[in-house]
Amino acid sequence: MADEKKDPAVLEELAIAAELADAQNSGKRLHRGLETRHLQMIALGGTIGTGLFVSSGSTIAVAGPLGVLIAYILVGILVYAVGNPMFINLLTVVAIGEMCTQVPVSGAFGEIATRFLDPSVGFALGWNYYFQWLLTIPAELSTFGTIAIYWAPDSQPWIYTLIALILLIAFNFLGVKAYGEVEYWLSMIKVASVSIFILIAFAIVCGANHDLGAVGFSNWNPDNNPGAPVVSFLAILSCFTNAFYSYGGSELIGVTAGEAKNPSVSVPRAIKGTFWRILLFYILSLLFIGMIIPMSDPELADTDIRTSPFTRVLQYAGIGVGADIMNAVILLSVFSAGNGAIYASSRTLQNIAANGMAPAIFSHTTSRGVPIVSMVITSLVGSLALIGAYVGNGIVYNFLLNVLSISGLITWLMVLVTHLNFRWAWRAQGRRDEDLIYKAPWFPYFDFIGLFIGVFVLAYFIYNATLSDFDVVYDSPFYAGLPLFIVPLVAYKIYSYATTGKLAFGVDRLTVDFDTNKNGGVYETVADEKLELEGNQSIWAKLIRAIA
Repeated sequence: MADEKKDPAVLEELAIAAELADAQNSGKRLHRGLETRHLQMIALGGTIGTGLFVSSGSTIAVAGPLGVLIAYILVGILVYAVGNPMFINLLTVVAIGEMCTQVPVSGAFGEIATRFLDPSVGFALGWNYYFQWLLTIPAELSTFGTIAIYWAPDSQPWIYTLIALILLIAFNFLGVKAYGEVEYWLSMIKVASVSIFILIAFAIVCGANHDLGAVGFSNWNPDNNPGAPVVSFLAILSCFTNAFYSYGGSELIGVTAGEAKNPSVSVPRAIKGTFWRILLFYILSLLFIGMIIPMSDPELADTDIRTSPFTRVLQYAGIGVGADIMNAVILLSVFSAGNGAIYASSRTLQNIAANGMAPAIFSHTTSRGVPIVSMVITSLVGSLALIGAYVGNGIVYNFLLNVLSISGLITWLMVLVTHLNFRWAWRAQGRRDEDLIYKAPWFPYFDFIGLFIGVFVLAYFIYNATLSDFDVVYDSPFYAGLPLFIVPLVAYKIYSYATTGKLAFGVDRLTVDFDTNKNGGVYETVADEKLELEGNQSIWAKLIRAIA
């Protein structure tokens, strides 16, 4: 089958069929407007947000400076396969990279799972992932107004949230290029800010502040500072919720693949450096914060921006305007998170509809390639952020954060299962691993490690919520997050059985299609894309690739 698809005559026929299908479905197609530099920054910027800037101090206070590093490294493994369970999220990024590079689609998770695992899983995963990004909009933007009133404490937070929401919707309605440019520069600011912070923190650790002297690891010594470097094993596990939420967004690169100009080259390039970037920004930031701020500091666990750990470190450095600087950076980070959430949710809904798993009207796009109806629905739900901003006190944010942690964890786990079946189907058809455009390293060990960690953490979340005194805000989300996946899965199975009289499980690995898109056309050739990129060797392009 693989050799037949590579025959020039067959490829030509498929290309003609694709052109005809595209002409008939011009109102249902997204545009490939994202360049390599956009993808590189989206892959990195998606992981830098409030989870790092605001909540990192509370995790250190709970688990200890060394304990939080262990938590983030463990979750990061899953990220590399599919965020601070940094080790976990790392596994998922690699799996997505391999599948979406070979079969580049927008809103990828539902379609990828439908094609390579099971249609019911694809249906459930697509809707689960849509709800995940949809809820991220009010979760993030509900904090926007609270942060903005730092400079105008007498004003109403919801006003600033409304302004941010209007701007974000306008940017996304302009098309994928506008989204890519906005996200590129916002991510650039975040990357620069964290880089400068790490340099300042390193200088403090080495003794730049003469009053403190060389801090080193003195604050990790129980004799000098109350509290142990590692509080307990359970304390480490309790940090996983914030870690998963922090790393959430790294898999956004899979959604953008369908609108990338050169997916078979640009997607692998963006993914290959993701692990080291996350390692650099998260681990070094948390390491230096834990070294500089003692556990006895009463403001370490405070999530108020004026006393956030990044601000405290700048105060230790003697930078008086540290609070203003970090407040502005976090405000831009929240705006960036909202931008990515609106983009991802609208594209995911469009993709679900294009695959016949939602009303067809949701798949309609404008001449700019914007999924107009999906954008309208997404924007209406996003307006719930105004309620969160009006209520304040972080209630809406904390509730949705826990829901999203469970939803995101389930998404990552199912992506790993899909990747296992993807590779086994590839081999079952007599294809060689060496022929993959981008090959995930250490298959299948990374996938199995990620699955083990993910299932263990999911069981702990539910078990811990069951044992504790029930709290609606902090405990109910661990139960509410599961139905977002289970209900669509069961509903699809029931519908499929009612319409076909059969209850099938899984796809036939021998007939899985790796080569054609849903319109009958073949995916773009790697050679042409590489030639196109080879001409883009300006100094600016090289600089961006070096730092991104």
